[in-house]
Amino acid sequence: MDSNNPTGSANEAKTTVQTPWTYHQIKPVPPASGRRISDGVRGDLAAEVRFYGSVYPAQVDCHERPGLEDKKWLPSSAVSFYCYEVGNSYLEGVPGRGMELIVLHCETWGLGKTIHATPPRLTLKEAPCPLEYKYMAFPGNDTGTHFFLCIIAWPSDVLLELNPLGPVRTTAFILNSLAYLQPKDSEAFVHNIIINLSSGRPLRLDDIRNIKIHFPQVPQQPNSYDCGLYPGYFLSVFLTDPKRYLAHCMGKTTIKGSPAVVWKHDGIQNARKHLKSLIDSSAELRQATLDFSTDIIGNL
Repeated sequence: MDSNNPTGSANEAKTTVQTPWTYHQIKPVPPASGRRISDGVRGDLAAEVRFYGSVYPAQVDCHERPGLEDKKWLPSSAVSFYCYEVGNSYLEGVPGRGMELIVLHCETWGLGKTIHATPPRLTLKEAPCPLEYKYMAFPGNDTGTHFFLCIIAWPSDVLLELNPLGPVRTTAFILNSLAYLQPKDSEAFVHNIIINLSSGRPLRLDDIRNIKIHFPQVPQQPNSYDCGLYPGYFLSVFLTDPKRYLAHCMGKTTIKGSPAVVWKHDGIQNARKHLKSLIDSSAELRQATLDFSTDIIGNL
């Protein structure tokens, strides 16, 4: 798919929707500076990944890579990168999961500020509406300094054409590693996000206004700099058994144990190392691909 034409042709888009899109399948983009490899890569984009069917990539620039080191705040690009790859891994794990999950960029939370006349498109034109998926997940940042995870379950229930008269199960969860720093006006934000992601399709607006936001107990970060790791980590744990964790978050059934046990908090210790390794691997693959095909791409 041409990097200058993210929607591509209809045939390309259909293929993209059917096949989860990870960095292994991304066509490399020449450095924006126009410099040749290898100086060009070190001066510009280091790594890039998309959740399949999405428009907005998680792009980690070289100047952001120091944020991957210990005791540093992760850049928002790395937070989205982590969530995208968790989602891609889930969908690739078992065939037929294509409509179970969509993961969106961290900029999605900003759609909740107001109802936009023409909200930005987050997915390819040929991709299903984000509300058609069973679970919709994205990292959010309400303060500019702290990340949390938002999961919206059964968003399709508020689409009038898919559910004109049936019960509405749509509900949202905020998984926050700093409970004292919850996002402000979260209900209004979630309602606006759903409306903005509807692509103008008829909605059950009264039911959207009644959607509840849950704040389940989750492990709390022991420092001030690891918040960017938690959205991807919480999502990875949730996706080990979505039905079970959904029931737990809604208070219908309880998973026994403390929040640290329920959410397997010990694993967060290795999350930064694994994320850094993943991004480095993506950068190395991109470097190798560019080394191999820069001359060809330069002539396109």
